[in-house]
Amino acid sequence: MANKLTRKKAAVKHNKAAFMQDKVIRLRKGKKGRLKAGHPWIFKGAILEVGSNIKPGDIATVVNNENKFIGRGYYNPASEISIRLLTFKDETIDRLFLHKRIKDAIDKRDYLKNITNAKRLIFSEGDGLPGLIADLYSDTLVFQVFTFGMEKLKEVALKILTDIVNPKYVYEKSDSPFRKIEGLKSVKNWIGSNGQTSIEIYEGKAKFVVDIENGHKTGFYLDQRKSRLAIGAISRDKTVLDLFCYTGGFSINASLGGAKKVLGVDKKKEWLTLARKNALLNGVSGSMNFIDGDAFLILRKILDAGEKFDIIVLDPPSFAKDRRAIITASKGYKELNTLAIKILNENGVLCTFSCSHNMPNDIFSKILKDSAKAGGRKFSILKRCRQDKDHPIIKTIPETEYLKGCFLKFS
Repeated sequence: MANKLTRKKAAVKHNKAAFMQDKVIRLRKGKKGRLKAGHPWIFKGAILEVGSNIKPGDIATVVNNENKFIGRGYYNPASEISIRLLTFKDETIDRLFLHKRIKDAIDKRDYLKNITNAKRLIFSEGDGLPGLIADLYSDTLVFQVFTFGMEKLKEVALKILTDIVNPKYVYEKSDSPFRKIEGLKSVKNWIGSNGQTSIEIYEGKAKFVVDIENGHKTGFYLDQRKSRLAIGAISRDKTVLDLFCYTGGFSINASLGGAKKVLGVDKKKEWLTLARKNALLNGVSGSMNFIDGDAFLILRKILDAGEKFDIIVLDPPSFAKDRRAIITASKGYKELNTLAIKILNENGVLCTFSCSHNMPNDIFSKILKDSAKAGGRKFSILKRCRQDKDHPIIKTIPETEYLKGCFLKFS
């Protein structure tokens, strides 16, 4: 027994010596130090010891309490997610590493070249580059950096991106509230030559003007591409209500698909102004109308007036900002879907979504069943929806599977 303990201590000492050259973070023993398999996040409470040579944003080697290698990533004590791993292999994080990650991510998007000139090139954890988002709109690259560690890698990563993609213009829109948590200030500016903040893109038959400066996120909901294209196929001769319509993505596709009437609703007048421009751009203004207002109130007014629609799109902002908000969010989703169901025509289709990773699929499915029951209707599932493949879902990282939805046909 004594010999076994001696050998174990010697092994730990040897492993510790092997990492003496590195910046090392050691995790706790037991449950507190246990990680989710394949998940790159390590929370502050799991950390036992941080090397004295490690500064915020530094790349560090992560070991368990016995000094066995776990992974390598960047560190920031200001965040509850204190370590974001870039690799689970014992490999160097350098320019070659970043080049391969970025090139692999871009190559995976090649399938979109005949569909659109707007796509997500880098999807943070989904592409093994936590803290980095990069979208291409025609000749303009728009990128966002959310974490201290990625901020320190930004210059190298951006040089690699621009060398591969060769955009005419580059715009940084790092203005997320996550940056404040990481100890970073918001940044919105051009890198190099100034381009136009309003950019025309195409997606299938549809054309859109995207406002990269004032629009939500980087300017357009690229993740909803597949569902937008799908709505056009079911819209001929239909009446369509598009709630939370933003700049008209679903509305335009419905009109181009032959809808006889489309009503788009959103709270922000500036977004509706852009939606009207997009209707003109596509030559479908005659069949469309956009009004500003609260979706819940407008649904109630439509219900009271006895008006019906053949297709209703519900694509609200995230109601569940964190796990604690699920109960409140569920009530909101149920009310919204129930109201919509009540104003659907016989054989009408509800296209309904949740964009929160905090809203589990099973809970969202139950909400839809409960809404149908409350609305006194039965449904069949025409289509299950999720984000397009340029927003890759990694099964070991549940947070990457955030967009969920269904096309439901009601009898």
